[in-house]
Amino acid sequence: MEKYEYFSGTPEVGIVPRAPHAGPLLRHVFEQEHGRGGFAGQVSHTYHLYPPTNWLPGEGRHLPQWAPGWESPLRPIGGLHHVLGVAPAEPAGDVYRGMGRLVANATAAMNVTVPRAPMDYFFEHHGATMVFFVHEGRGTLETTFGPIEYRKGDFLIVPKGVTHRFELGPGPHYYWMYESFAGDPEKSEAPTTGQFITHSRSDYRFPRSLDTRNESGRFEIVSKVDAMYTRRVHPTHPFDVIGWRGEYLPYKFAVEDVRPLVADRSHVPPSGHTIFKLPGCYLCVFTVRSVEKEGMWVPFFHKNLDYLETLGYHFGDFFSGGGGVGAGMVSLHPVGLPHGPKPRSLQAFMDGANAGVHQEVGIMADFANPTQVSELALGLSRPDYMGAWAGYTTDPRFTYAPGRLAEVRALGERLADARDTLRPPEVETRA
Repeated sequence: MEKYEYFSGTPEVGIVPRAPHAGPLLRHVFEQEHGRGGFAGQVSHTYHLYPPTNWLPGEGRHLPQWAPGWESPLRPIGGLHHVLGVAPAEPAGDVYRGMGRLVANATAAMNVTVPRAPMDYFFEHHGATMVFFVHEGRGTLETTFGPIEYRKGDFLIVPKGVTHRFELGPGPHYYWMYESFAGDPEKSEAPTTGQFITHSRSDYRFPRSLDTRNESGRFEIVSKVDAMYTRRVHPTHPFDVIGWRGEYLPYKFAVEDVRPLVADRSHVPPSGHTIFKLPGCYLCVFTVRSVEKEGMWVPFFHKNLDYLETLGYHFGDFFSGGGGVGAGMVSLHPVGLPHGPKPRSLQAFMDGANAGVHQEVGIMADFANPTQVSELALGLSRPDYMGAWAGYTTDPRFTYAPGRLAEVRALGERLADARDTLRPPEVETRA
């Protein structure tokens, strides 16, 4: 035993050899490398009781129509905004067989699942890393690297190719799932704000408790590549791992650990709330935060000319919503189509009704153009969402007035020299 303790260069758990691919332990256990970038990128090594390729001959087969909702046909979206009602559960569907696609582009996608049944198989996504957001539910994500307990409000990152299974807890479950086909999520950081906004890497929770299974039987693993699903069957449990080393790992991240970027004197644009960057997608969190004191505290009207904006409503009265949306719903604002605060929200801003704190959590994912919408999503679309902005055609504050131009010109002249108040008012002194 050495006198002092040291950190090693790479995280490791359990029984591992002195170095990858080397040492006498490798004559007794079976090493498997999980490698990205043609083994030139991130890697992890797991050490198994049995060879990972000990599948049973003749048991492998393709699974046509295994998750039809996940492969819902896509079509272009544009010209109209949509809000999707809460997705119904597929009859007896589990996390993956009940998965439904909402939108997708070439490098990322958003899906929804409302699982009610347990998984009687293990799953590997060979085409994407997955980011789950748990809108409702709790349970355990069982993985090759160890179990991860999760609850409402957690993000779960399941790297591409990692063997796993969801063990559902009691009660209802409702998850949004984002696929990243071309790379793994990267923590978003602005060059001028440092590494602790909007959160810190120390908030990520990686598994450290191995639950090694030395079991025999028939263990089915289903894998997905694009729209093709395949199964193989092993005679030993896939979680026979006695140790692992590396940085390519599953983990969880709680939405409560998001520390939002706020400003008293200006409105922070949506991109300021980005937590993860995916190829072709920004994943953002609007969370409980202070309301701007002097700047706009509702979104500015905007056209996002390069991204389809999706917003999943987790809880609260969303600051731009002005009613019409509720928990579990998802809005789709297509590329180029103007949008912004609903009339009730803008009225509150104009009246100075500053609440002090935005009591809300919403998960926004912006998908690079061209992004398409699924038939499943259109089947959930609620009619007349475009009518949510109808107040702008009926409220006298927003409708046509013959003297409007002259009024605004006068206001512009009167406010031309307006400045923010930065100094205390001067006090008159008597000579």
